[in-house]
Amino acid sequence: MRNLITVLLALAATACAATPAALPAPLPATEAAAPQPPPSFRWWSTGEALFAYHQVWGDCDTLVHTHGRNAAWGLWEMPLAEVIEHGAEETDEGTAFVRLTCLDGSACMREGALSTAADPISKHVVPFGTMALARQYTQAVAALKTACQLPN
Repeated sequence: MRNLITVLLALAATACAATPAALPAPLPATEAAAPQPPPSFRWWSTGEALFAYHQVWGDCDTLVHTHGRNAAWGLWEMPLAEVIEHGAEETDEGTAFVRLTCLDGSACMREGALSTAADPISKHVVPFGTMALARQYTQAVAALKTACQLPN
């Protein structure tokens, strides 16, 4: 019986050595890489307390600032390619703001409320709870312009 087991083990070992293990089939090559989402950012607030009612976001077309739930207290739309931000400025109260203006001095921005921003304006100020948040916003705008291949 021992010889039979030895012979069976030898045959099994020989069969395994002679037959290579099956490799998994290669995955089909994708024709194109998955598309990357377009550059953008979105902040749900510009600080604590009353600044929680301010939201800012941007994409390659527009920077947006809303104030209040559903922009009930204000909506500002600014074309990214046509505005410049002038850096973060600190207030006497320890809060901060970022001033944005139209590059050519025209009224390139729109102001309104809720879902309508129809009134033309040439400058806008976005408030922030801290100077650090205001600086982060200016960095986000600069990074967005770079990603969208726009001059800073």
